[in-house]
Amino acid sequence: MNWLIGFKILAIGSLAGSTTSSIFIFANKLLTTDSKLDLWEFGITLSVPIFVSIIFSIISKMKLIILLPITYMTLLIPTLGAVFGSAGSEPFWQFSILGFIGGLSWSTPFALWSGLRTR
Repeated sequence: MNWLIGFKILAIGSLAGSTTSSIFIFANKLLTTDSKLDLWEFGITLSVPIFVSIIFSIISKMKLIILLPITYMTLLIPTLGAVFGSAGSEPFWQFSILGFIGGLSWSTPFALWSGLRTR
């Protein structure tokens, strides 16, 4: 029965990663219409993973301590790397797919850990 919990962690982690990446890109584009990112705007965009983690934790009944590292690492590695290296004309769905893959890869250790645990 532990493999079912691992599959749930993989599914929720990848959806949370995709949502984190999508909302981050949307908030970034919305707040930088004047072509500059102020400190308070940067704080808002960095708080996106917290809100996504809380919402997914409430909906899926998964522990917040599992979702917070997944969402922040997804923001750090695939999303911010792609944002800093992009030209600004990339399609929105590209960042959603990057977030999905990032969330899937960052949730894999948690899924393996729950699968290897015995009761």
